[in-house]
Amino acid sequence: MKFIVLSLLLVGLVTVNTRAHAQVKPDIGAQDPSALEQKARKIYERLTGTKLPVDSPAVKEMAALLNSGNLLAASQVATKDPNFYNITVKLMALQLSTRDETIKTQMNDFAAAMIGVTRDNRDARELLTGNFYYMGSGANIRSDLVKDILISNNHYADLETARVDFSTNLQRVEGQMIATSETATMANPDPAGVLTSRTFMGAHALAGTNRRLVEYTFREFMCVPLDQWADTGASDARIGRDIDRFPAGDHMKFQTSCKGCHTVMDGFRGAFAKWDFDGMGIKHSAVNARGGANNYTIATDTRGVINKMNKNNTVFPAGFVTIDDSFVNNATRTQNSSLFQWRSPASTGNGVKAFGTMVANSRRFSQCMAKRVFKTVCRKELDLTKYQNRLADWGDEFEANGYKLKSLFESISTKPECFGS
Repeated sequence: MKFIVLSLLLVGLVTVNTRAHAQVKPDIGAQDPSALEQKARKIYERLTGTKLPVDSPAVKEMAALLNSGNLLAASQVATKDPNFYNITVKLMALQLSTRDETIKTQMNDFAAAMIGVTRDNRDARELLTGNFYYMGSGANIRSDLVKDILISNNHYADLETARVDFSTNLQRVEGQMIATSETATMANPDPAGVLTSRTFMGAHALAGTNRRLVEYTFREFMCVPLDQWADTGASDARIGRDIDRFPAGDHMKFQTSCKGCHTVMDGFRGAFAKWDFDGMGIKHSAVNARGGANNYTIATDTRGVINKMNKNNTVFPAGFVTIDDSFVNNATRTQNSSLFQWRSPASTGNGVKAFGTMVANSRRFSQCMAKRVFKTVCRKELDLTKYQNRLADWGDEFEANGYKLKSLFESISTKPECFGS
């Protein structure tokens, strides 16, 4: 009898120890010193974009932390390196900032904002809703607010040329501004983080009809290209007069193809009805009311809506006429509702800030940020056929941690999926 009781106790101890071991030492590979150092080196290189010398003390420090099961502390050793910001975060931001989605572009205000928000552990939703920008300083850095920041990229190009350390040099400035003349400015009447940055507006509000601003907000911050959220069953009441309802004389082509993209895109584009961009930089119709210089004003109707929103009005005269900056969310039916997982407010609004708030508060935004960080750090696309549920979990974890991008980088860099095939 004593033997049986002793055996049961031993089994219980083994079970407890096994569970404790599973919690302390996650599946990050073999636990021998050389394998742990390899993992540590890989995490460091992925987070910083730099290689370490063979005798680097950081590798041994990280390996010891990995061995003890403290994965987060191990990755935090790497994010203390300035190159985490100067290389990794910067390159991810540059790719999101351009229409071509390339890292081969100059440092800019969009990238500076993303680096700053990450470094300062700010809520990442500020990237779509905040009233701020980041700028640097130093010898030979052009810093005139109008000439070098608002109507050109001189300031940020100089920072890059001077190879400043973005982890310490960038400073947050509260209050976005718009130029009203060569020497005067006014407060941005509808600030929305990087959505109203010079770079994003320059990439997507130049010419056109401001539909691209909607398309690329969803593409960059929801990870959903246009064809994936098209819905031919949604209302076409907001589709503009410049869209032909009988392309090549065929109404069914509009109903089965063109309509799908425009129901959603045109529903949202009213948020940008007062914005434009040209060689002089960002323009907003509020500058006209303020009495800005001619080169800094834009052509609008009497309600302050820029003319390009209602151009080509003879294509289909019965189409929607934009009269203000209101928008309607037509991406709430069935599949799109599940895809975006909207949270309130999510049906209507006015202006870019309200639009950015709607996007940033969706569950899809959080999952998209996790997906982008995974690709940046793990150097591969996440296989959503296998890991869709994991991505949802990572998005929830991101939200639970206060939408901190730095923490998201640190967490993703140690995930088993980052090391697996």
